[in-house]
Amino acid sequence: MNNLFGRRAVVIGSGIGGLSAAAVLASYFEQVEILERDQITAFVESRPGTPQDRHPHGLLAGGLKSLDEILPGFEQELAAAGAVPVKIAEEFRLECADIGALPSRDFGLSILCASRPLIESVLRRRVMAIGNVSLRSQCRVVEILADTSVVRGVRFDTGFTRSDTLESDLVVDASGRGALTLSLLDALGWERPEFTEVTLEIGYSTTIVRFAPHDLPQWKLVLTEPDPPNSALKAVFVPLEGDRWYITIADRRAVPRLETWDDFLSTFSQLEMPTLSQVFRHARPIESVRHFGFSANRWQHFERLHHLPHGVLPIADALCRFNPTHGQGMSSAAMQSRLLRAAFESAASEASPIAAAQAAFMSDVKSVIQQPWNMSTSVDLAFPEAHGERPENFEDSLRFQARLLRAAVADPIVHRALIEVGQLLQPHTLLHEPHIRERIEAGSATTIALSGS
Repeated sequence: MNNLFGRRAVVIGSGIGGLSAAAVLASYFEQVEILERDQITAFVESRPGTPQDRHPHGLLAGGLKSLDEILPGFEQELAAAGAVPVKIAEEFRLECADIGALPSRDFGLSILCASRPLIESVLRRRVMAIGNVSLRSQCRVVEILADTSVVRGVRFDTGFTRSDTLESDLVVDASGRGALTLSLLDALGWERPEFTEVTLEIGYSTTIVRFAPHDLPQWKLVLTEPDPPNSALKAVFVPLEGDRWYITIADRRAVPRLETWDDFLSTFSQLEMPTLSQVFRHARPIESVRHFGFSANRWQHFERLHHLPHGVLPIADALCRFNPTHGQGMSSAAMQSRLLRAAFESAASEASPIAAAQAAFMSDVKSVIQQPWNMSTSVDLAFPEAHGERPENFEDSLRFQARLLRAAVADPIVHRALIEVGQLLQPHTLLHEPHIRERIEAGSATTIALSGS
């Protein structure tokens, strides 16, 4: 083990970002301690700190690949724990109002679908198996402590009357909203970072269903996308462990919430594509309906600050929070931790390795946030009621996206490129390379001609 950076690192939060960051830090600190405000048990169960974890979560192929690189064998262990493999795009049906459904094609790509609690449980078990990593549950960090501009540790409550402190050489803030890092900047008299926000009031309702063995659906996973600006209605059908499926309907929050199975069936009849209405004729709900609301994508641009206080790093949702209906949050967090590993590797020979690692991470983190951010916010900004600054070329981007989807229907090469970019396996620039742009224009024209438009 390389003890190059210091005696102790503290990670605030034990979600995907916190756990994966702890796995990285274990190679660079004598001890890594994760402080989690929730009670953590050995069971696979939901946590109050992640109220949306009773709804579908998507670990995209890029996120799964990142976790498997940080912790080799993670993908295999997640599958062994019950996660459901889904071939993209052979067993995954993507439906859009303007093109119908993308064709079923075998690209040799797959993802693993599971509940958020199972994914966290498998990841936590792997991280806790690292000898110098420990986790303290029911510890709520209330302050990051600093001496002038150097972080010295954290103060936390354990549910009793007194607070405890823990000294550390590095604090990774994976607490969710970055409030602790922002409070540190305030205490030091430093300027807070700028932020970009895209707001769209969305509420969603989720239930879980099963099928009789002889009535299993043709598709393992179905996404029926919204139709901006006409309809914000989105339907999600995704498998999880235990021969169960999530069903989620997302819509504007002003729409009455779905409370019963009959409400779900009625809403499915409003979808332009009949796939899910046909699937659910054989579905049996096994849980009550749960609800969650979301109002804003928010990117706090810590990366734009000249520098951070020595010894603190915000990560995952503390940096950027995405609309969860689009499914990029966990994967972005995992990819940030992979980037963190690269930053620490590059800083190992520096005179001040922690400062060098902070700088390297912050200089590159935009590269793993920008793509999922654009993917998430471009859909939200297509609705007139969404608040946020639209890029100068926003209308051109929407028209390009429409051509891209039409071309993906006709051209398997474009379809594969769309899938790889959407799964965060390839950069978005792939879609603008000349050979792909030519196929997009040709494929889009072919689809229009065949549809008679």
